[in-house]
Amino acid sequence: MNRPAAEPPRIRGILVDLDGVVRLWRRQGAAAAEAELGLPPRTLSAYTSSRHSDAAHAGALTWEEWTTGVRERMADGLGAERAERAFALWSADRGEPNAPMVALLRRARAADLTTAVLTNNTTILAADLTHHRLDDLFDHVLNSAITGLTKPSPRAYEHALATMGLAAGQVAFTDDSDINTAAARAVGLHAHHFREPGGADAFERHLTDLGVALPYDPGRPAPPEPVKAVAPPPGHAEHDDHRTVRTRYLATGLPADTVATRLTTCDAAWAQPTGEHTLTSGDDNGQLTQWRLVPPGTEAAHAAGHPGAWMPQPAPPGAEYLPPWTAATRASAARHATALLTEAAAALTHAADAHGVGDRLSAALHLDGARRALTRLAAMLARRQPRPWPDAAITRYLGHATTALLNASLRADPTTPTGLARSVTALFHLLGRLRQNSALLLGAEAAWPWHDLERHLIPLLDATLTAPVPDVLYGTGLATSYDDHRPVAPALADALRAFAADHLAGRDVLELGAGTGRITARLASGPATYTALEPSPDMAALLAARNLSGVRLFLGTALAIPLPDASADAVVEHEALLFTDDPLAATDQALRVLRPGGVLVRLLLHAHGDDPAADLDAAYRKAAFQGRPAPLITGKGTDHLVTTHLADHGLATTDTLLAEYDDHRSPAQALATLAARAWPYQHQADTEQHAAGMAAAEELAQTLPLAGGPVRYRLRALTTRLETR
Repeated sequence: MNRPAAEPPRIRGILVDLDGVVRLWRRQGAAAAEAELGLPPRTLSAYTSSRHSDAAHAGALTWEEWTTGVRERMADGLGAERAERAFALWSADRGEPNAPMVALLRRARAADLTTAVLTNNTTILAADLTHHRLDDLFDHVLNSAITGLTKPSPRAYEHALATMGLAAGQVAFTDDSDINTAAARAVGLHAHHFREPGGADAFERHLTDLGVALPYDPGRPAPPEPVKAVAPPPGHAEHDDHRTVRTRYLATGLPADTVATRLTTCDAAWAQPTGEHTLTSGDDNGQLTQWRLVPPGTEAAHAAGHPGAWMPQPAPPGAEYLPPWTAATRASAARHATALLTEAAAALTHAADAHGVGDRLSAALHLDGARRALTRLAAMLARRQPRPWPDAAITRYLGHATTALLNASLRADPTTPTGLARSVTALFHLLGRLRQNSALLLGAEAAWPWHDLERHLIPLLDATLTAPVPDVLYGTGLATSYDDHRPVAPALADALRAFAADHLAGRDVLELGAGTGRITARLASGPATYTALEPSPDMAALLAARNLSGVRLFLGTALAIPLPDASADAVVEHEALLFTDDPLAATDQALRVLRPGGVLVRLLLHAHGDDPAADLDAAYRKAAFQGRPAPLITGKGTDHLVTTHLADHGLATTDTLLAEYDDHRSPAQALATLAARAWPYQHQADTEQHAAGMAAAEELAQTLPLAGGPVRYRLRALTTRLETR
């Protein structure tokens, strides 16, 4: 009798980070040097952790070149003799293998799984693997210093998958960085955030949930049982007290039919999948249970009370954690967005119809469908580089608004008229926001007529439920302290005026993201007309209060510039494009409004050299957000993406140094800036978090020189001229 061939296992490869996962760094060498030389703890970090280490990870510097720079910086700060001793102890420390994780990977190889390491590392990696006797542990070694691709760029993961010869869905991944983990999940890998202690055991549970059973290791205890299902908490709309059918949440990567089979071997009399991520079971007493399957790594207890946990959470934003939309990804996403918008609109309509004929259960099921479609759409939009204001487009903290609306829809009991009204209203608000975002970013629109939907739902909408989205980052709290802590250095002001006189005089100029007008005030005196575009109402109010002569202010987004085609001779921005949802789409908008021969000018101000006071900001962030979602910060360094996009249009970019000057920022000034909450990300911290951040920054400040020191700055202009048509 011929039997069908067995299907290959779902997971065929394991991809892991190295440092913090397979190799552990205890800072033993650095700590020994600091103790021996009488230095405060973590003193050596100032010499070893800098942009130079990033360059070494990117392959721009060899390990020898990087460490030569470390030695020189130590000599400048510690003196030659002490530096030699500190360098010797630090550089001799090569970390130590994480024995449980090494054993797990050897068992994976014994199970014929492809193993690979994806690491942001230096050119010494091969020697380190040999030193630790790990050179036979991996089928493939993907080192950023060799490939030039650093996590969390999606290209790094895609290159690793291509090297392994596997699809993303066939690979389990683990990394000790939550940013890298979330970025891998966005690419499609089965990503797991690695944490010590117990990291190897937790990763094996992750593999078990994915259906991977590694060969038994007699020297290792059997892995613990998978996470058990949890019930919605009291007060939840699906709590047992409210329903005759129980609801349980289970964090697992197994498909619904496999879970159903397992249930029937335990205490369920029967179990039947009812969807891709749902199933229903019954016991011998007639008790029915509805099971909701949430992604591996999700806290099931969290998911039960917080619908935001149902979707893959986007990584904390940072430079290049995901690239802006490209033409190909935008076209593909537009099709998905159109389908999801239509699905959600149809589901809301069907919910209203079901309620109209008294079928409350069907109404609730249709609302579930709308919620799932909107959650998927929000997750898709949020996976691209976001921007820090909420009005016209999806934002880096849209998760707050999305979560609030999803919670409002879920916690209302749809089997009652009032609860149904609140649930429908919340989802209708969310649909409206995502519809606008999809149109701005992707040109996508639901096939379901919007006005017809609105008229259909009006009898159900709850007028008492509003969905204001406060400007978390760029609101009134920041606006009141913004200018006080960002003085424009005389050298910077002079360079801006000189640039305006040479390049903008007599022209029609548009400035994107004008903010409070700090840069505008130095550029606007010479042009024929000057239009300032700013999306944050609170920041725009400060600009308006300056009463700058000849400046016309518009409140709006760079993704939909409110000017006609070919209406400007120059578009100027100071690090504003990088704060949009889609820098490339905003760039296309800038090109649209430029006349033939017009110029796009991107002004970039970078610190050139170490800024000790910047460590205070880092200490604040670490303490304020310890154990909580990371703060939302956009890093510099993505300007090359826009330059490449312009080159794809056949437009060359000229990089000109406008000014180079020293500015002074003492620890006391840095502390005052933090105390005033003058950085946007600080407005995500509550009072307790802010106090913890300030305490950490003040403690670190005591180890820094009171006078601080000069920091070298460079002002550059990236200029692109639109060809004459």
